[in-house]
Amino acid sequence: MTDSAIAARIVNALEAGADREAGAQTALVSVTLDMLARADTGSIEAKLVRKTRTLVFMSAEYRSDAGARIVAASSVHKVLGA
Repeated sequence: MTDSAIAARIVNALEAGADREAGAQTALVSVTLDMLARADTGSIEAKLVRKTRTLVFMSAEYRSDAGARIVAASSVHKVLGA
């Protein structure tokens, strides 16, 4: 899998997680990706870091099937309508 494909999957997971945690639609404000290695297959885990009335802070990791951390990411999302 290419780095850009992994980045797209991470951003999609962060956005979906932010919407779920906010209970509303959110808009991506910023995202930081640290590409640590290459991998063809793996899984993404996104989790809430912090939530305010107007912002949702998320983090995510992409790990290879062997468990090695491939990408670390963090993001900020604005809650729409807040």
